[in-house]
Amino acid sequence: MRLTAFVLFVMAACSLEATEPVVTPEVPTAEQRVGEAFGTTWMVKWHGASVDDGAIDQAIATTLDRVDARMSTWRPDSELSRVRGQAGPRVVSEETAEVVEAALQLARVTQGAFDPTVQPLMELWGFHGTRREGLPGKDELARARAQVGWERVSVVREEGTASVDAGGTALDLSAIAKGHAVDQVALALTGLGLRHMMVEIGGEVRVAGLSPAQQPWSLGVDLPDAKDFDGRPLAGVIQLTDGALATSGNYRNTYEAEGKTLVHIMDPRTGWPVLSSVASVSVTAPDCRTADGWATALMVLGLEEGRAEIEALQGVEAVWLIAGPKGFYAEMTQGMVEQWADAQPPAP
Repeated sequence: MRLTAFVLFVMAACSLEATEPVVTPEVPTAEQRVGEAFGTTWMVKWHGASVDDGAIDQAIATTLDRVDARMSTWRPDSELSRVRGQAGPRVVSEETAEVVEAALQLARVTQGAFDPTVQPLMELWGFHGTRREGLPGKDELARARAQVGWERVSVVREEGTASVDAGGTALDLSAIAKGHAVDQVALALTGLGLRHMMVEIGGEVRVAGLSPAQQPWSLGVDLPDAKDFDGRPLAGVIQLTDGALATSGNYRNTYEAEGKTLVHIMDPRTGWPVLSSVASVSVTAPDCRTADGWATALMVLGLEEGRAEIEALQGVEAVWLIAGPKGFYAEMTQGMVEQWADAQPPAP
């Protein structure tokens, strides 16, 4: 689910005597690049570094192209495409193997709430391909569920070569690879000497250092609104210095069938779309791959089960936006309270 994360440069105003001159602090100007990749948009902001612009542009383009060539589900020549639907190991890069391992580890920890083989269910319910006019029957559901199962996927290493065996599943890294790409762009730019930057792909964000205002980066989280694709108003603002933010929600990619609202968040354990009062979950973590994967998993797990999982993790925090009788309100982990600026709606 793509939610836009906005960067807000927050400045504090001081009260001065009328006889004193007003001095406006000099704020460094942020450089910016924008583009498209992975079927969405990306943006990079940075400041305070004397690095050749051409080197920065090349690092961004090379990194995005590399991740796409390895993990795209749409490119028939990608490493992942050569693995998907096949039985038996297929040689892949170490990078692809590591991302598959991260996806399998998250599937294991969440007992299948996160599952990188869920695509047959997405197709069955009309979220990959043609929308349905009616609900699937038991036999249809059983056939689709029989094609899903993260346990069938494995990573093998022999003599320094990595291979992935998809076990015949439609292995899909979409719920984690975008966050990985954010991390890789940030890593490449760090290698060039950038220390203060923000990297965003499709709403998944990683920041380093301080904003141009010499404050933590302030990242806005959308108030759930299926009609407002500009991302306003905001539900809250999360302040980060070094870390990542990812958001997943269930309110934009929906449709009606037989009088029921179907959402694209799928529970691989039941085969049914998740129907919940949780409208979105935003996760902060040291890296964006972790934040990206957990944001999806927490939408499936729900508030109580998800909160228990996150509270047990070091350095990972979450905020759930929940539909109540008086509008949306926020529930969050204790660590998120320290990061969350007061733009949240009131509790019901």
